[in-house]
Amino acid sequence: MSGAALLPGDPRHIGRYTVMGRLGAGGQGVVYLANAPDGAQVALKVINADVGSDARRLFEREFAVLRRVSSFCTAQVLDADVTADPPYIVSEYVPGSSLHAHVAEHGPLMGTELDRLAVATATALIAIHRAGIVHRDLKPQNVLLGHDGPRVIDFGIARVLQDGAALASAQVGTPRYMAPEQIRGEEFGPAADIFAWGATIVHAATGRSPFEGGTLPAILYRVLHEPPDLTSLPAHLRPLVERCLSKDPADRPTAAELPLSIMDVGVVPQTEPRRGRRLPARALKTSRKVMSAAIAVAAAAALTAGVLWYAQDREEAKVTPPPAAGGPPAYALAAAGAARTAFEAWYSLDHADYDDAARRTLALLSGVAAQDYQHLIDNSRSAVVAAKAKQTARATAAGIVWASPQRVSIIVTGLSAITRNGTPAEASDPLLFAEMVPSGGGWKMDYARTTSSGSTAPPGAAWPTAQARQMVTDAARCQTEAFINGPRLEERPDFFSRCTTGRAERWWRELAALPDAQVPDWWTWQYRDIGTAFERFDGPDSATLIHLGDSAKAPEHEVVGYRLHLRRVDGRWKLEDVTSPKDNRSLFQRRTK
Repeated sequence: MSGAALLPGDPRHIGRYTVMGRLGAGGQGVVYLANAPDGAQVALKVINADVGSDARRLFEREFAVLRRVSSFCTAQVLDADVTADPPYIVSEYVPGSSLHAHVAEHGPLMGTELDRLAVATATALIAIHRAGIVHRDLKPQNVLLGHDGPRVIDFGIARVLQDGAALASAQVGTPRYMAPEQIRGEEFGPAADIFAWGATIVHAATGRSPFEGGTLPAILYRVLHEPPDLTSLPAHLRPLVERCLSKDPADRPTAAELPLSIMDVGVVPQTEPRRGRRLPARALKTSRKVMSAAIAVAAAAALTAGVLWYAQDREEAKVTPPPAAGGPPAYALAAAGAARTAFEAWYSLDHADYDDAARRTLALLSGVAAQDYQHLIDNSRSAVVAAKAKQTARATAAGIVWASPQRVSIIVTGLSAITRNGTPAEASDPLLFAEMVPSGGGWKMDYARTTSSGSTAPPGAAWPTAQARQMVTDAARCQTEAFINGPRLEERPDFFSRCTTGRAERWWRELAALPDAQVPDWWTWQYRDIGTAFERFDGPDSATLIHLGDSAKAPEHEVVGYRLHLRRVDGRWKLEDVTSPKDNRSLFQRRTK
């Protein structure tokens, strides 16, 4: 996807980024699709030039906070330059249409798809609020339906524009989704985002705002004084959304309450919706003052583990099939979500915020991991500060190796970039073999190194089940067999019937049939399986694994990571596709369409 064509006045380069196309434009500025120096596609938002110096100073303070927002269900903030003219902010590029555009083209969401959207956006608010940020402009246009689920964008930028804009006319927020306290100009907090979330869910389910009006004054009056129009909203969501749209911020639930409330009321078949019921007031108010980290992590982990899966290019709303039996227990999914957060913190350092960032990271660690990290920061502090270095990281995949209630073993991979004195210096693909332990109602990383601890699953491990263990073992063996045998695969005809299906089978057969002189050099290297972990079920007959291997041709050694996409055919799990955890590009797309 290249975005819309650039206009004659659009820049071709912004800072160290190459502008490729337009993704959109609005009151805050223009969003471009751009290429980073490492080739990764990013979304680059240029803030309007009429933003004054106060906004620039606030932007600089806020950027360090924006980077702390966990990346599940949000488009991660990657970079910013407040000294540029005009200033800009860079975030993860999420291919896909906005919720607003999707509803306009395909109609409202329904059934399970609507519930999943509600859980995903609520979980994004948990991450945003836990970082101490109020979004201030949540609306259907700021929810992108990516291939791996919904992502919330543009969080935190509204505060910069509202608190520091040089022009009094600078508009922040969209009236249909603004809380009454915002409209009245009163002090407001996270509860305003809850109001906007409720209005966004109504739009997703009905195609309209709960406060429709022909004119702006009519809309504002209805937001301030009239009850929301919730007709056509599914009955099982109505009581929760009604609370979110209360005129009184104190009556709204917190973000932490939303996912479990949705799960509780939304599990019945949509063909026979039950009447909405209110949870006991005592249960709903339990986390009013203190957000439950366990709830936040559990909800986030459930999403990153694949509870959400949106099909692209669909002509109508489709309900994702239920996951196959035998998936990891809920506590393991929570541990995986916490592992992603700790991974990103581990590989993120900034000379301007070194000690505070290190303290935040240490709070996510225990045991050997805490000792290793303390040693790391003690030895690197002077070098990082002297070089004015900054490292940013993003977890791209997390797989569960084994799980018990006392310890969960996980593989995490990601992307990292380092700058020194503002100049790109290094990009890498870090990985961690992590082991998580329960702590304070959540999970902490107790072991974090680039090699496994060597321990096998303890006798008390509840997962993987025998079925899941066989699936992981067979897939890892097939992937390794393909690389080890290389051109000799044609001598192993059972490999194709035993291991592959679909795109993978066509590609491996085609490659095996090549003359020796045309065999790719990389297929003659040695290959050793390092580790394979379960990431998610995408349906009852499809699953995704994370696989690491050592690809070697003396004297070089390289650890490579793959996503193995499996499909169950006649009771056997087979490789259907192999993609990169970095960008989801298929290993086979160069030769197979």
